[in-house]
Amino acid sequence: MSVAVLIDHQVHQRWVEGGATPSDQLIPSVLDLLAEHGLSMASLDAIALGVGPGAFTSLRLGCSVAQGFALAASLGIVPVCSLDVIAAAQTAERVLVATDARMGETYFAAYARGAAGYIAVTEPACSPPEAVTLPDSGEWAGVGSAFGSYAAKLLPNEARLTVADATAVPEAGHLVRLAAQSLAQTPAMDAAMVGPRYVRDKVAQTIAERLAQGGKA
Repeated sequence: MSVAVLIDHQVHQRWVEGGATPSDQLIPSVLDLLAEHGLSMASLDAIALGVGPGAFTSLRLGCSVAQGFALAASLGIVPVCSLDVIAAAQTAERVLVATDARMGETYFAAYARGAAGYIAVTEPACSPPEAVTLPDSGEWAGVGSAFGSYAAKLLPNEARLTVADATAVPEAGHLVRLAAQSLAQTPAMDAAMVGPRYVRDKVAQTIAERLAQGGKA
């Protein structure tokens, strides 16, 4: 997990320590980063938030913290798709972002490079890795954790795909740049109206479903 602030087109990012209680580190990390650059929360234009798809607990944590900051400082929130954030860090002309959605599934979306950055050519979706397909034409670079978790199932024989980075994760530095681009065209949202983008509504399996997939009860 990372946090960042964009000041005069310059990104300042820091990584948040993991561990058992990342929630204990997130708020202090944000406040420390702002203080380091002589900023207060109220001095910001808006708060950028990666809304998913992703891990349920992390999405809820990030959303709750962002809403708390936004309400306290009377700021709006700019929601950004987490798959867009991963794509923004790439250099290939066409990118398939696929992340491990757990429960034997993957979140994915395809992107093509445009004049102002990557443009999504498919909507974010969730499916078993075997069901993921590439758009009809072109060579594609695959990035995201699903290419590590489901290497044998995710387009293993697709000649038009080259796995570029199976460890790519959303970084706050790219998030704030995308949010700034969005804010230049569209007002930030009311904090109360922002929520995680789950893509799928079901976030847990029953014991029977886990056993059917070879898991443990």
